[in-house]
Amino acid sequence: MQNYIIGRDVIMNLKNMTYNEKREAASRTDTPKNILQKLVRDTHWGVRCNVARNPNSSSKIIVMLYKYEKSLKSPNKDVIWDLYKNKNLPYIAKVILETLFGEML
Repeated sequence: MQNYIIGRDVIMNLKNMTYNEKREAASRTDTPKNILQKLVRDTHWGVRCNVARNPNSSSKIIVMLYKYEKSLKSPNKDVIWDLYKNKNLPYIAKVILETLFGEML
């Protein structure tokens, strides 16, 4: 796992990472922001939850995750909840989450 985070070809190696490796990368505080941005669109909800929980996820990354999750046919309730709790989510996005997904919160 360590090689994926530290290596030069990190983004290319994301394709070869297992689900657990991606979840770990998304939760680590030393994961670079460009990797977190790539993990926003991961197919596994657990990876996206960890991006939302990561204290180093900037408001830009959180908004990207919010937009992605909102665009899904079936947004994951855990991702929605973790987004809602994140301090970097802008207020207007929080209000929209309450309106669209109030029953999940």
